This record gives sequence, structure tokens and C-alpha cells, in this order.
Amino acid sequence: MTHRHDPRDLKSGRTVGDRNGYYDSQNIVVTGEPDAPTYSVILHHSENREGGPGLRLLSTVSTDGGRVWSEPLPVDSPERQSHDGYQFVVRRTDGTERIALLYGWNIGSQYPAGADPSLTPLKRTDMQLDEGYWLKVSDDGGRTWSVDRHLVPVRRTAIDRANPWGGATMGMFLCDTPQVIDGAVYSAFQKTADGAGETPGSEVFLLRSRDLLPALVGDDDTALDRVTWETLPLGDHGLTAPGGSLSLGEEPHVLAVSDDRPGRLFCLWRAETGRLAATYSDDGGESWDPPFWLTHEGRPLGRGGEQEMRNPRGSITPYRLRPETPGDPAEFVMLYYNNGRTDRLGYVGRRVYWLTYGRSVDDHIVWSQPEIALYWDGTGFEERPEWNPDWAIVDGPGYPDFAQLADGRLVFVESNKLAVRFHEVEPRLLALLRRQHLVDADSHLVDDGLVLDVSGPECVGPHRSAVLTDLRSGGGFSLSITVTAASLPATAAERLLVRALSNVTAALGEEPTTDRIDKGYTIALSSDGQIELEVTDGFGTGFRHVTTRRGGLCDGAEHVVTFIVDGGPKVVSVVVDDRLDDGGDAAPQGWAFVPAALGEVGGSEVVVRSALVGRHRVVDRALTTTEAISLSR
Repeated sequence: MTHRHDPRDLKSGRTVGDRNGYYDSQNIVVTGEPDAPTYSVILHHSENREGGPGLRLLSTVSTDGGRVWSEPLPVDSPERQSHDGYQFVVRRTDGTERIALLYGWNIGSQYPAGADPSLTPLKRTDMQLDEGYWLKVSDDGGRTWSVDRHLVPVRRTAIDRANPWGGATMGMFLCDTPQVIDGAVYSAFQKTADGAGETPGSEVFLLRSRDLLPALVGDDDTALDRVTWETLPLGDHGLTAPGGSLSLGEEPHVLAVSDDRPGRLFCLWRAETGRLAATYSDDGGESWDPPFWLTHEGRPLGRGGEQEMRNPRGSITPYRLRPETPGDPAEFVMLYYNNGRTDRLGYVGRRVYWLTYGRSVDDHIVWSQPEIALYWDGTGFEERPEWNPDWAIVDGPGYPDFAQLADGRLVFVESNKLAVRFHEVEPRLLALLRRQHLVDADSHLVDDGLVLDVSGPECVGPHRSAVLTDLRSGGGFSLSITVTAASLPATAAERLLVRALSNVTAALGEEPTTDRIDKGYTIALSSDGQIELEVTDGFGTGFRHVTTRRGGLCDGAEHVVTFIVDGGPKVVSVVVDDRLDDGGDAAPQGWAFVPAALGEVGGSEVVVRSALVGRHRVVDRALTTTEAISLSR
């Protein structure tokens, strides 16, 4: 994409919008493929802060693969705020393509006279609806938009009638790309109780139009004013999370589970509990199963679900892929933050995006173990003692939106709220995720970079390996052991499994040569039966990382434990058998940042100390999660 070597580095993306100020809710569609592809991006922009002055939707296009972008132009007139615009593409009866844009365009209401005196004046008024949402169309790939706007009415429900305006103004937020499901157009959104945005008691709703598609593809645009819309679910209340003190229904998305199951929908949204809320519908969204905390298995815990998917109060983006072969089960990808932090209202842990792959299995969606897809290594604010929610918005990438190109490549836009950037998912990473449920040791995924592989009777003893990669280069390394322990050894010496420390001089420059340091790594069983990795440069910089498998690993079974140290995002993670460690009951996440200053650590003098180790492998690059999983099968 650019001259930078790591496509996962947020800064390596092509900049789409750099007018300073604030960006949010960007999205992308592609028309004109394969002969003359045009990328259309909608930007939500204000001049200084979130919801600040000059808030409007801007439109920009690129015709050279995302390198050069046209001057951003307003989508609608400025007497109101335009915001939260999401596009989708339809093919018309004459074979041309049309883009439809669903967006908000509201007056901006402060609380009326007589409202609860405890309500403070609103800093932002863009997360509101008056008449409803609006619809515009473009017939030239997003270069221009129709003068006419068409109302998308939203049904008032209990949460609206109870708000300070009595429902005349509705609190809302939309960040779901509309899509065609079973011939109808769907988009999920949230309602709030006070019109202030991200506040307690929000509820999930869906818009559905069963006659918008014919109106869009036909020749009579006046039909767009006669389109009917339904607000789902039926009844007076939306969906909320299955738990959490804030009872949130924030930033929902809706997907069709499978083309083979008409009416079967999947809805998911974020909460402040460190988990994602989800539910299924069998009647096109009119009614829903009880919401549950999403698991990788796509089912509730205890009812087929085993491992919860963790996410702070940050944006998620699911997207349906085209099948590689016609007739294949439905496939999906999703970006999320893969940690369950809940401190500071959940507005934390949003500096690394992980990509998971979903596939339709029977009547639900199964999600893979994730891979790092994007990271921000710039200034972070979340750990500052004087932190406030407004600062949290610039702590990494957010609000991505995908488009799959005709050749199968997957591109997306995102922002760290300061600039919008365009990225491509590394094709090999996407291919690995699609195969994760199939890979095994015979896939030979780790042959590239394998610098030590000892097993069997030859395993215990000294071995010469490569010096581990200097992490400051952006490279990395991976350390894998196969271990079988029926019980926990009694002493620390017996629990030491691998020692790869080199005793070398501590002298730098003209310093005395009498001082010595140990640099390298050790792998050991911890006192509670976990596997721990310690890495040090000998000068006080290093890290310790421990598995968190429930019940530990001293259960008599063979386990493959692979530590992945990635110098790009400066992250260490660990795969135990075929599962990426998620922190278990011990921590909100199973990965951690390594010190940015950690560089060359040696590691060439390897001694396998314990017969509990049946195999030890060293790879002089950071494996992907999928590659590490293949070692256990």
C-alpha cells in the first residue's frame, strides 16, 4: 500500500481525509469494477471535537485504487447537522450501479423547558432524529448526490415517549451499513433515553424496508417517497444487553446467517461489560431470542458456547464476504479489540484491532480465533491519571468499514478520529483465517523461519539456535513447546522447562569487562501450573507472560503452547493448543504489550531442561494465530 513494511501499522494506510478536526463513522463502497473501479467514501467530520461545530457528512472518491482522493464535498445543506451516513450499492434494471446513502440530518435540540433540572446542557446534538433518517442516491459513483432527500421514518417507542421531548426528538446513533437480506433492506441502530449519545438504557432497533429495492433499481425516483419502512422488533421496546449496570444497546449490526435460512438474522452490539451482546431472530427481526454474551462458537455459554469474545466499549464491524465458491456457506469477517477491559466506563483497550472470520454452521455463526489486523503505536491517553472520555476517542483505530473488491481483496477505511485512512487486509492473513478450522501440522505453515526444532529423545539437552530477532526492527519471534505434565513439580528448578540465557559482558564502550549479564529467555511451569515465558535483554528491560488456561496445564494431557512476540504492534500473545489465550478468569485479556525499548535479547544458547518437554520449536518471525494453531493438530 505504501513504502512502510507492515500493512497492519495504522500509519501505513493511505490518508483519505486530513482536514484536521474530528472524524467518525466513515464508510466505503466500490462501483465500476473491474474496468473502472471508483471508491466512494463518506466521512463524518466536525471542525474541532466530536459533535462539534461544522458537523456534516462529506463525500470523496478515488479512481486510482485509494491513492488520491477528491476534495471532500458536503452531502447535504448546512442548515442542519448531517451525520452517520452509510452507503450500499444496487444494480439498476439498465445495468448501471446506484449508491444509496442512509444518514441523519437533524436540527440539534437542547432539552426543552420543563425538562428534568438534573439534565445538563448537551455538548453535542448530532445523536438525535427529528422526522427520522434520510436517504439520498448517487448515480455517478459517489461524485455527486441527489438534490432530493427522502424521509426514512422511524417509529416512536416507549424509550422515545419517555425522553425529555416526549418523543418529538429521538435519541439515536447509527453505524451499520445497510444491506439487502431476503429482498429487503435492513440497517440496525440504537435509541437513547436522553438524546445525548452514549448513555445508559439504550436499546437496539432495526429498520426494514421491503419495497426500497424495487424503487432504487427502477426508473421512477418519485417512488422513493412512497417507500414504506418498519421499525423492528415489533412492540414497544428494543433489544438490550443481557447484563451490565448501564444496560446498553450500543452500535448494533445485523447480518443474515445464511441464504439457506430465510428470516434467520444475527444481531450483535457493544456493551460496557467487556463482552459483546448478541441474539438471533427466525422471523426477519420481528422477534428475537433472549440476548446472550457472544462466544466464538456463536451460541450462549452452557448451550454450545465455550469461549466468550471479549471487547471493551469500542466499535466493532462485521462484514459478509462473497463465497470463494458458489454455494459455500456464508462467510464473514469482523474487526474487534479482543480484550475485556471495563475500567473507565469501558473506553479503553482500543489500540489494536483483531480480525476474526465467521462461517455459517447450521443456524448460527462460528467465529475463528483472531489475528492482529491493525495497530496504533502513537501517543496513548487511556493510562493518564487525568483521563476523561473525550480523550479516549483518539486512542487507536475505530469505526472501520469494509469493501470486497472484484478480485477478492478486502479493503477498509477507519479513523483514529484525527484522520481517515484506507487499508487493505493482507491477502495471506485473510486466506489463513478462512482455513483456520482446517489447518494442521501437515500444512507446513511454520516451515518459513523455523530455526530450531528438537523433539523425542534428542530434545532434552543443549542446542544452538539463531539469535532472536531484534524487536526494534519490527520483526518478531515465536517459541513453542509441547509439554505433558501429570502433576506440578515441587521445586522451581524442576519447573524450569527451557533455559536460553547467555551470560555475556555487560560492558558498553570503554566500561569494565568484569560485570556480566544474562540475556535471552526461559520457559517454565508457574507455581499454579501455567506456562510462563520470561524474556530479558539483561539490562532491566524485558517482560513476563503467562498462560491463563482454566485449571492449568498439569492435567496429564499433551499441550502445545506457542508464545508469539510481534515487534510490529509490540504485542506478546500465546496460543494453547488450538485457542488463543484470552485471559481466562485471571485477566481481561490474554495478550499484552511488550516494552518498546526491548531490542536484541540473544536466545541462541538453548537448553531444554525437563523431560516434560517433548518438543521445542523456535521460529525467527512472529507467527500468526492460525499458524500457531496448526502446530497443535
